[in-house]
Amino acid sequence: MLVSQEYSGEIMLKMSNFLPMAVVCLTLLASSLISGKFIFAQNLSLANQPVNIANLVNGRYQFCSQPDPQDWRNGAGVCFNFTKNRNQVNGYYGYPHSDQFICIRGIAEGNQINGEGLSIVWDIPPKKTPDAAEFNWDSEKHLTLSQTNILNTVNVDEDSANRILYRKASLNLEGFYQYNRPRMTPVSQLCQWSLK
Repeated sequence: MLVSQEYSGEIMLKMSNFLPMAVVCLTLLASSLISGKFIFAQNLSLANQPVNIANLVNGRYQFCSQPDPQDWRNGAGVCFNFTKNRNQVNGYYGYPHSDQFICIRGIAEGNQINGEGLSIVWDIPPKKTPDAAEFNWDSEKHLTLSQTNILNTVNVDEDSANRILYRKASLNLEGFYQYNRPRMTPVSQLCQWSLK
């Protein structure tokens, strides 16, 4: 009986040495979980805060009408991939993983881009006169175009394509989500503005 009391006394002594360490570990674990939740909530709230495009620093950006899908897709909804230099914006607006896009360049005023648009369209007869009628390019009605001029025909993979210049383009990005980095094709690969 004496042996077992000494043995249980040693166990109690060892456990009492581990007790402060266990308390420290639990405290650290709890504080990291709490701060992790705070940081996550803070990042989430920053991602959902409205952004004024005119106030962004110079750089490359991607804004989409739906939140980042966090998967293999480059974006969700309809997106605007662009570079900003002072108040000048140059990019393209369209649906990721499709060939539906239009190049946009202009001036940023708040979350509105006002300028001109350029697209390549197949199988339309060329017109000599400009079309001044205003129309919505997308079903979401964020992009309005007018003052259409069909330019020279270009050969794209031996198909006949027409470049269409819209002298007036207005893109409203109010309520769009800013992605952490541009993931769509770079603007320079899709938008060739030389109108020769």
